[in-house]
Amino acid sequence: MKLYSLPLSPYAARVRGSIYAKGLAVEIVAPPADWRTSPEYRAINPLVRIPVLLLDDGTVIAESSVIVEYLEDAHPRVSLRPDTAEGLARVRLITQVADLYVMQPMMPLFYMFDGKQKDEAAIATQIGKLKEGLNHLEAMLLKGEYAFPGQLTSADVWLTPVRFSLDGLMSFAKLPRLLDDHQAVAAYAETAKKDAALGRVWDEMTEGLAEMMAARAIRAA
Repeated sequence: MKLYSLPLSPYAARVRGSIYAKGLAVEIVAPPADWRTSPEYRAINPLVRIPVLLLDDGTVIAESSVIVEYLEDAHPRVSLRPDTAEGLARVRLITQVADLYVMQPMMPLFYMFDGKQKDEAAIATQIGKLKEGLNHLEAMLLKGEYAFPGQLTSADVWLTPVRFSLDGLMSFAKLPRLLDDHQAVAAYAETAKKDAALGRVWDEMTEGLAEMMAARAIRAA
């Protein structure tokens, strides 16, 4: 199998976390430099998104959530799913909240803070949406635990890039107190870093961020 991935992509990070946790032999490669306009890459993935998984028989699987579910179905020996239907429902709920109510309102803030003309009212509204999502996520987590206590699950491969991106936002937007009222969410960073698979993803995203900031500095010079 081959995964097209970018180190800083939170969507590709989900898949890498699943691959590492399950100990799968997957070749992880960067897409072509011009992947957004490349006819060759479009032929592989007409959605023109990262990540995409290529199976040994040529089958293409796109979209991070679909890839993670495929890996669970195809390689269940190391499971990232709880044993009970109730447990699995909880994992799926945490995944949905992290994705829809935290990641989605967070990502536009990077662009909103990066503009020369900042719309303070729009920023405040967007931060309000993010904090509402953080409140929901906070209520679902136990400080110092995996998303599903005692077991690494697919919710953790979702939460790790979300939590990494929150650190990035706090630094980039100069919002150091963003997580002051969300101690379980804040503490999840250490939970992720201590796990071998999640910590590997965290380190890769850290390296990807450093490379992006270096390239940004060169363009600005």
